[in-house]
Amino acid sequence: MTEAASTKNFVRLFQIPVVVCLCIVAYAYPLWGQQAQGPTSRQYVIQRIEFIGNRRIQSDTLRARIFSRPGDPYSEEAVRRDFQALWNTQFFEDVRLEVEDSPDQPDGKIVVFYLKERPIIRRIEYKGNKSITESDILDAFKEKKVGLSVEGQFDPTKIKRAEVVIKELLAEHGRQFATVKPTYERIAATNAVKLVFNIDEGPKVKVGTVTFTGNKVFSDGKLLRAMRHDRPYAIPLYITNIPVMDKTYDRQKLDEDLEVGIRGLYRDHGYFKATVGDPILNTHDEDRSGIKGPWPVLGSKHGKRVDITVPIEEGEQYRMGALKFRSSDPEVGLVFKSEILAKVFPIKEGEIFSAEKIRKALDNYKKLYGEYGYIDFVAEPLTDIDDKKKVVNLTMEFDQQKQFFVRRIEFSGNTTTRDKVIRREILLDEGQVYNNRLWELSILRLNQLGYFDVIKPENAELKRNVKAGTVDIKLKVKEKGKQSISFSGGVSGIAGTFVSASYQTNNFLGLGETLTLSAQLGDFQRGYTFGFTEPFLFDRPITTGFTIFANKYDFNQAKQYGLLLGQQIALNPALQENYNTDTKGFTLFISSPLRRFSFARVGLTYGFSSTNITTFSQSAQLLFDSIQFTSLAGPSALNGIHSSKVTPTISYSTVNNPQNPTHGKSFYYGVSLEGGPLGGNVNTISNTFSTTYFHQVNKRRNVIGIKYQTAMISGYGGKDIPPYNRFYLGGEQDVRGFNFYTISPFVAIPFSTSTSIEYFDPRRIGSTGNPVPQLLTVPLLEFIPTRPGGDYQNVLNLEYRIPIAGPVTLVFFNDLGLNGILRQTQLSLNPAAVSLFQEQYPNPDFPNVHITKDLPIVSGTNFYPRTSAGIELQVILPIVNAPFRVYYAYNYLRLTGTITAPSGAYFLSDAVKNTLPPGVLQTQIQPELDSILFQQVQHIPAGLIEPKQTFRFTVGKTF
Repeated sequence: MTEAASTKNFVRLFQIPVVVCLCIVAYAYPLWGQQAQGPTSRQYVIQRIEFIGNRRIQSDTLRARIFSRPGDPYSEEAVRRDFQALWNTQFFEDVRLEVEDSPDQPDGKIVVFYLKERPIIRRIEYKGNKSITESDILDAFKEKKVGLSVEGQFDPTKIKRAEVVIKELLAEHGRQFATVKPTYERIAATNAVKLVFNIDEGPKVKVGTVTFTGNKVFSDGKLLRAMRHDRPYAIPLYITNIPVMDKTYDRQKLDEDLEVGIRGLYRDHGYFKATVGDPILNTHDEDRSGIKGPWPVLGSKHGKRVDITVPIEEGEQYRMGALKFRSSDPEVGLVFKSEILAKVFPIKEGEIFSAEKIRKALDNYKKLYGEYGYIDFVAEPLTDIDDKKKVVNLTMEFDQQKQFFVRRIEFSGNTTTRDKVIRREILLDEGQVYNNRLWELSILRLNQLGYFDVIKPENAELKRNVKAGTVDIKLKVKEKGKQSISFSGGVSGIAGTFVSASYQTNNFLGLGETLTLSAQLGDFQRGYTFGFTEPFLFDRPITTGFTIFANKYDFNQAKQYGLLLGQQIALNPALQENYNTDTKGFTLFISSPLRRFSFARVGLTYGFSSTNITTFSQSAQLLFDSIQFTSLAGPSALNGIHSSKVTPTISYSTVNNPQNPTHGKSFYYGVSLEGGPLGGNVNTISNTFSTTYFHQVNKRRNVIGIKYQTAMISGYGGKDIPPYNRFYLGGEQDVRGFNFYTISPFVAIPFSTSTSIEYFDPRRIGSTGNPVPQLLTVPLLEFIPTRPGGDYQNVLNLEYRIPIAGPVTLVFFNDLGLNGILRQTQLSLNPAAVSLFQEQYPNPDFPNVHITKDLPIVSGTNFYPRTSAGIELQVILPIVNAPFRVYYAYNYLRLTGTITAPSGAYFLSDAVKNTLPPGVLQTQIQPELDSILFQQVQHIPAGLIEPKQTFRFTVGKTF
């Protein structure tokens, strides 16, 4: 290669990078120029910001959502940030941004947001829902905070959330295979839509067969009973249950049954490490023919069932080991000694370890500390398991917190009731240590007043001042209507057809006083009452008051039976009880607690009444005339019956609500002295005892109610018990299935009458040549069965109450009544009548007829138990605040035979017999008398008096 050629090649190699560099410099020069000119170039500003397309949302609202303002320097980054802020409001389904140059300002920019608002949901419809109502869906939306509602914006996210919630709700009702498809339709000429949820519920899924594997300690039946949500509906018996209907399958409830029900059962019996595995589920179709409808056993079924297999590993049983107590703060000791705390603990060392008893211990310790002001006390059980000895050593760690004193107690919501009326029921005083037990008792006392809606512990707001160690209590109450004016009418077993009017205020002038004025007019009963009660006399817990009354009662058996049966009933006038009583009088009473803030009270009641009795039947006349209960005699013996009575009482009640009790107990005992030194013409002594008990069961949802009452009465000073004061059972107040005042023993009242017998005397021949008829008057003895009432009674009422909804309650009941005559001497005949009867009987014709001074009791009727079992539906109307009820009762113990009076007799003296021609007595007179006696034997069909079953509507409660 020559030198020239070599030089030429070198130049070419050099030219290539130079050209590249020159190109780079030429390209970069304008950029450098711009950077050099940057600080002195034109800066654009935002002249204005416009929103186009927004109709419902005001522009001022949108301006508040963005960051840029007119006059701010224009920046693409700032504008993009404003765009994102508007999109995040979820107000629009489309947002578009444009930036325009200002036509009148060279350095100005116009920012324009083009908006398309989301439509409004004008209407929401649910189609295809059968198992759940629209109200159920809305409640679920509210609970899950879906945020979807009419007049709200159309938001696909919320609609999807609503779809999920509806599916979950359907699954809870056994519709696990349900589908929900939301669709919408735009409403013409508006930016609104109609949203429709199309629901296909699919087949209902029921719980099928539940089986267990690995269980040895507990039977399958016991484990199944522990599964509250998945066990079948059943009729509980003493040792077993009769399944009636399968429950709806719900996986969440199944998980709760496995953990709380089955595993809890094992832990409560010492199997501390028992585990319940994941259930094996087998879903299959079920198609069974039968009666259309939800009928158990006989009904048709078209759906799905889930058979559940539950694997269980029981493990070993553990017992209680050592028990220790310590404070969570090492620098602060325990308030109580360990010995005292150990006594409260419900499990002794060596006993079976129970999680249920541990929970009870935590509650006991909270109550113990709560009585001494430690409101925020917390106990934590720490377990130390010794697998070798199979014991659980337990350390109770107490976080005692601070002791609180009551600084102030305030009330709100009592617009009428004065503070002092509430405060006098509060057992806590300002300045003393807060006592949780006394506060709970205070709430109980307030609920017993009946002035407010049920007060619960959460109605009290506790404001703590931790630094000062004080607490302010603010109790919120809601007053009931203190005045009640009611007009009512209807049909009642005791009053017949009636109308009534009443006025009552149970919180007169906000002072807690009670004023009552009532009147009732009915077919059988008429009455007027005026009463006043002062619960705190002179600001002391002394209750005083009075009542003035006038009552008239017609006891007409035939009319009552006709009313109950819906038709007229004809009874033998000689047998039916038919009389009326007209009573006027007053009572005065006073009571006081045994000690301050005690639930036990002692009282004293004085009553005076004047009664007139009018009889309208032979049975009633004989009953009142035969029994000597007043000092009066003769035709006016049943008028001017004066009763002067004093009754000391003692009572106790922790029943939480006077109208709808759910827990608590009460008892009452009173002994009454009537007449004697108190005046009047009736002498009686009576004892009365009653007790009630209420207990919540089935997770505190239902209530068991028990009432027992007994009473005994006796006359003294040579006087018997008045018939109207004797005991009669039956009716809605005691044994519901029986008619009012029909449960009583029967007695046979003897009475003397006569009859004329016609016979033919062969010694006297008439003009026709035949014997002349003669008349012979013969004294007769007859017996009339009647119910005099008992002097000793017992009544037991059992109820199982199931709240249905609001004021509606379903009640299963069983009533037992026992009424009898304990002292037959209190049913003695008039001595003059006894002497006459004993002169005539027995006689040669009736050697077995003996008349004693005491009325004979009909066999099989004295202390014969009567029972009623049935179902009752109660509704408490909020306006009149009175319980309306309808019930059906079956009387499985009742009198079923016929009440038959003893056969009568006649008396023919020897002198009369000697005047008769030979053979006439045997052939004419005696057969006629025997026929008359046979026909006059009185019979009462027991089925008429004591029905087999009863269906009745009434106003009131048994207890």
